[in-house]
Formats: sequence, structure tokens, C-alpha cells
Amino acid sequence: MKVLAFDTSKTAGWAFYDTTKHISSIVCGVLEFPDKASIEYCADQMGLKVTKLIREFKPDFVIMEAALKMSPGGTLATVVSCMLHGAVLSTVANFGIPWGTISSATWRVMFYGKGFKPPQKIHQLKKPDPKTGKMERVENLWKEAIVAQCEREGIVLPSKKTIAHNAGEAAAIAVCWRGAEIHAGRYRPAFQGFLQNRNERQGAAA
Repeated sequence: MKVLAFDTSKTAGWAFYDTTKHISSIVCGVLEFPDKASIEYCADQMGLKVTKLIREFKPDFVIMEAALKMSPGGTLATVVSCMLHGAVLSTVANFGIPWGTISSATWRVMFYGKGFKPPQKIHQLKKPDPKTGKMERVENLWKEAIVAQCEREGIVLPSKKTIAHNAGEAAAIAVCWRGAEIHAGRYRPAFQGFLQNRNERQGAAA
């Protein structure tokens, strides 16, 4: 089975995973856009870039991290997330490829294992944190965690450190494809078939 995954943002990670091969065979990279480009331009270009990847890798299934949820007065980051996700999903739908989404909480448990704790950084504050009342704030360093785990798995990431984590997260999402949520009913039979074939292969190897 061929899986194409996206960690969608203005620096969007992508990964291709042939599940019949070892995890270290994953190919991944980043789709970048000009810093000052409009959201509309980025959405336009995202569709073109996704089309190119689909034609190159011919995936059976596409999975992406769930978009940030829209709410009244939503932030610019939320708007960007939703527009770029829409560009990806509409492009994938036009190719008739089954797709699904997965939350960061779900793929992190599946990829790292339950109970995993990322490296942390402690920030000293000048006044108490309004949420905790403490004079320090703990930052979970998920970017460092994904790069380190991909290195352990033998997954080759882009050499540029500032974008490597985007590709790494896409690789993790590809590996965790079976945790996808399917939103369009027409794709559920195909997804169940993917799961069944995976289970049958595991049973045969036992």
C-alpha cells in the first residue's frame, strides 16, 4: 500500500511510505512558500504541489494532520491552516483517492508509544502564568523529539534544521495511517480494505 502524508502549514511537510517496505525507506520533504505570499496564493500553489506529488508517487491513500478548528475571531494561523487543508483535500478528491485525517495526539501516541514525554525547556517568567499561577512555563520540544525519533528509525530528513521537523512529522503521520479518521463515507470501504489487507499480512507472518 502506498501512503502519501501531509503536515500542512505554510512550511508543509510531506512523506511517501510504501508499507511493504521498511520504515527507513520513507521519502519525505517540505513544501515551502514565499514569506510574504498571500494565503490565497499559497492555497493555489499548494494544489499544484500536491498534484505533482500525486502524479509522482500514485498513492493509494492520503492522510494529513487534522486542521486547526475554526471559531469566531479565529487567529490568522487557524485561517491559514483551514485554507491550506482545503486546498490539499480538494486536490486529492479530484483524483478520487481515499483520504483521512489524524490528530497530533493520536499519531504521537502511535508513533512514540503511550506515555512518551518529549524533551522540555523551562522558561522563567517575570510574573505568574495566568493559567498555572507558577513563575515558570514548561515548553514541550516536539520538534526535537520528532527529529531524534526519525534518526533512530533511519528516516532521512532534509538537512536544513529549521524545516526538518515538518518532514519528520509527515513521516510519522504516514506510518500511523491506520489511525485515520475518514470523513467522506464513499472512502470507508476502501479504508476498511486497507486495514483488512494489513491484518491479513500480519497474520500470515505470525
